[in-house]
Amino acid sequence: MSESPEYESIDYDSGIHHVEKRSALSDELQSALISLQKESGTRTQWQHHHRFAGEAEFWLQVHKALLGAAAELPGRCAALMLVLDNPSERKKQLTQLSQLGSQLIHHAHTHHHVEDHHFFPVFKRAYPKLNPHIELLDGDHRVLTETLDQLETAFKSMPVIKREDNKKDQSLLSIKTEQLYTVAKRVDALFSQHISDEEEICIPALLQL
Repeated sequence: MSESPEYESIDYDSGIHHVEKRSALSDELQSALISLQKESGTRTQWQHHHRFAGEAEFWLQVHKALLGAAAELPGRCAALMLVLDNPSERKKQLTQLSQLGSQLIHHAHTHHHVEDHHFFPVFKRAYPKLNPHIELLDGDHRVLTETLDQLETAFKSMPVIKREDNKKDQSLLSIKTEQLYTVAKRVDALFSQHISDEEEICIPALLQL
C-alpha cells in the first residue's frame, strides 16, 4: 500500500482550481501563503527585497514577455483578417504572426520545463506546505501544454497562397485565421490567469530561499 501524501491533494478540475474556471487562488491556498508573503512583502514591494535582483527579477521579466506575446497574438490574427485580399500586406502580416507564434510557443515550453524540473521540486522540498500550490501549477502547465499544441497545429494548418487570385485559398486562409484567433484568445486568457497566480505563489518563495 502506498503511503498517503503529507498534504491534502487538490481536485484540480473543480471550479475553484482549474485555470480556465478560477478567477483567483482559493481562500485555502491563499491562507497558506500568508507567512511567505509577510516575509517577502506585497507584489509592489518585491523589487525592494534584497534578494530580488537575479532569479526573481529574471522570472518576472520572462513572464512579462510571455504575457506580452500572448496578448499580441489575437490582434495579429485580426490584422491579418483585414488584409487577406492584399498580397503584399497579407504576406507581411502572415510572417509577423508566424514569428510571434513560434517564439511564444518555444519560450513558453522552455520556461515551463525549467519550472517543472528545477524550481517546483526545490519549492516542494523547502516549503512542504506549498505542495498543493505546486500541484495546481502542474495542472495549469498540462492545460497550457495542450493549448500550445493546439496553437502550433493551428499555425501548421494555415494554407500558403501561391497565386494572388486564388479565391479558394483566400477563403480557406480566412477560415483558418479565425480558428487560430480562437485558440490565441484562449492562450492569452490562460497565460494571464496562470502567470498572475504563479507569481503570487513562487516569487515570495523564491525570495526566501
